[in-house]
Amino acid sequence: DSINWEIYITVASAFGIGNALVNSSVAGYVGDFLVDVGTRLGIGDAGVVGAVYFATFLISSVVTNNAAAAIVFPIAMQTASETGIDRTLMGYTVMLGSSDFTTPFGYTTNLLVYGPGGYKFSDYLKFGTPLQLVLLVLAPIYLAVIKDWWVSWLVTFAGFVIVVVYRLGLSQAGPCFRASD
Repeated sequence: DSINWEIYITVASAFGIGNALVNSSVAGYVGDFLVDVGTRLGIGDAGVVGAVYFATFLISSVVTNNAAAAIVFPIAMQTASETGIDRTLMGYTVMLGSSDFTTPFGYTTNLLVYGPGGYKFSDYLKFGTPLQLVLLVLAPIYLAVIKDWWVSWLVTFAGFVIVVVYRLGLSQAGPCFRASD
């Protein structure tokens, strides 16, 4: 009873769709389109990475993130081959793009809390869209422009630790520590 067969069937079907996209040359055509869109933006590899991110995010808005990644991955690898972009970076692009926050369907955790939490579809749009837009801008910059992009993850983690320590310090200080003091 605890196994959600619908998710497994969706992901398994997505792998088949991904293979069909490669075998039918549709992945190549879509890859060419993404390269064309990315280069027309005139910002180099960041434009191509951004186009792949955007395509992955759109698909993830409709199906689960695992299925979106399985569908877009062959297209992203074709795009990386055509442009000379590192395939690892393109894999990270698919990973980041497939985590959609704008709908309850884009990520399994979103779907799990959707009903029991009493959320509405508009809640995901209201809070997830700004986050998705920030990631749409920052992910291509970090992945395509900054050579040591992984440093951004370390800086983000350090910022998180500083905020947590600061917040814990405020809660430990008690009522005598106020902003007006």
